[in-house]
Amino acid sequence: MISTVSPTASRRSNPSSAASYLQPADQRSLGGAAALPTPQLTNWDAVRSHYNLAWEPIAAPVLASGPDGLPVLEGIDESGNPVYQTEGDHKKIVRNDTWATLGIPRSGYEVLDHALLGRIIAPVIEAPGAQVRMLHELRGGRSVMGLVELTRESRGLAGDPSPWTLTIGFQASHDGKGSLKVWGSAERLWCTNQWNSGMRRARSEGRFYAIKHTKNAPEQVDQAARLMTVLRHDFDGFLKDRESLHRMPVTPTQREEFVERMVPLPDQWAEMKDDNFRIRRVHERRDVLRSIFTSPTMAGVDLTAGALVEAAGELSDWGGHQTVDGRLRRSLLEQNTFKTRAMREALALAA
Repeated sequence: MISTVSPTASRRSNPSSAASYLQPADQRSLGGAAALPTPQLTNWDAVRSHYNLAWEPIAAPVLASGPDGLPVLEGIDESGNPVYQTEGDHKKIVRNDTWATLGIPRSGYEVLDHALLGRIIAPVIEAPGAQVRMLHELRGGRSVMGLVELTRESRGLAGDPSPWTLTIGFQASHDGKGSLKVWGSAERLWCTNQWNSGMRRARSEGRFYAIKHTKNAPEQVDQAARLMTVLRHDFDGFLKDRESLHRMPVTPTQREEFVERMVPLPDQWAEMKDDNFRIRRVHERRDVLRSIFTSPTMAGVDLTAGALVEAAGELSDWGGHQTVDGRLRRSLLEQNTFKTRAMREALALAA
């Protein structure tokens, strides 16, 4: 099941402050310009045509060189074309449009083309509400990366303006070094730092699939596509869980009790001075958590168990002053311990 996350980007996060951006491919840049409207593209062929990804990576022989550095001529074929000596232990990966070289791996390297990539992500692209938010060629086509977002409006939650988004990331490598990767996240990604963090998190939580460029790679395509189907089903289950939480009312008193439970005072707080750093830190984080309940994304649902869980998730991901090590430990190593505890506390209070 997809882990608990905030339904939208935090209002405290500032996309313009990121080093690089995951904007739609219409921008032709990872720079910070405003995103253009994303077109509705219902199949992989339409996506490739719109984003000029009509080319394929193909294998070509590596010509052997003589002492003078020139190709070694072996003879002339029946059509009168020259035949050159090749290196048997390597092959060349080239684009079939510009014939630019993308990589020179060993001969056992299996080319995984863009048509095969489309077979993997088709279950998501063809789903209602899916949009390809970003598609880019990197380093002249040596790598292709993209994001597909599957958005569902909140069902039966009057007053809640927040859609839910399942993000599918994919990256194909054609330089002879990397693998083909597909993964799923319930968080909306804005910059490449979040891309990398989201991919690592998906790997640790079993929502990641990588295909190495080996001879049995084509046999793994159906397994990777099955992961995409499972993520779609998990996403629907995730929404049902969230909606049930939003139908569990809590009182203002219970909400305040949740704040105190999630951000508790130190055990020896009575012996500490009010200006003690640890005491002040607790009050700061509690104020951040309280402020989330008054944000526009909580309109109409701020006194529900769902709001408690989502606010705690936003606090974990964005709130307060966090060190890099602390954020890494919470988001990757501890696998959302804070969010799991928030779910348990919210259910206990709403019972």
